[in-house]
Parts: sequence; structure tokens; C-alpha cells
Amino acid sequence: MKKCCEKLKLYAPLFLRIGLGIIFIYHGYGKVFGEGTALGSAWNAPEMPALVQILVSWGEFLGGIAILLGFLTEIAAAGIIIIMVGAIVLVHGKNGFSMMNGGFEYNFALIMMCLTLIGIGPGPVKIGACPCCKTE
Repeated sequence: MKKCCEKLKLYAPLFLRIGLGIIFIYHGYGKVFGEGTALGSAWNAPEMPALVQILVSWGEFLGGIAILLGFLTEIAAAGIIIIMVGAIVLVHGKNGFSMMNGGFEYNFALIMMCLTLIGIGPGPVKIGACPCCKTE
């Protein structure tokens, strides 16, 4: 069993990327292409300026695609962290930590997953390496 698990460790970043990528593609897609969202500029009106809504929705969607494909993974993960910190500060922070109360528990978990990807890199199955991180 140990030998099998050792072989799987090599692909751990890929498994993490698949999960994060699907989550952010799903959420970003809904904000960009959902009914009445105006390509990402009107999913949270009027609480958030249209430019911020566009940056968040397209950031989630394109960041999710980049993470899934292993394309500039560390940069995409850093962008997602910024979006999640914004979600905590602007929306969920006032509700405390518990997700059951609308808190930031989920955002925190996503931030930790993105930090893990930044720390370990995209793994062996990827499209391109991050030029600033010089991952292989």
C-alpha cells in the first residue's frame, strides 16, 4: 500500500488543481454567463461597483481555468487569494468564521488550498510554468 501512495504523492498538486479549478470555474461561470449578470458586471448590484464585479467574476472564471490547466498556477492562485480576501472583508467577515452563519470558513479553506498550490507548485502535469516562480 505504501508504494502505491508514494506514487500518488507526485499527483497531489494535480488533484488539488482539479478541485480548485472546478470550484472557481463553476462560480465564475455563473457570475459571468448567468442570467442577468451582464457578462460579470451585474451579479451583485448595487453593493459592489461594476468594475469590481467584472474583475471578481472574470478572475474566478479565468483563474479557475488557469489552475485546472496548470497554466501560471501560482499567479492564478494568488489572484484567487485576493478575491477570497475581498469576499471575507466585504461580505463574510461580519458573520464570523462559521459557514453555517454565512461566515468566512469556506473562503479561508480556499485561501489555504491556494497557498498550498503556491508552495508546492502545479505538479508534473501542467501546461506552463510560472515565470516568476521558475517552477519546472
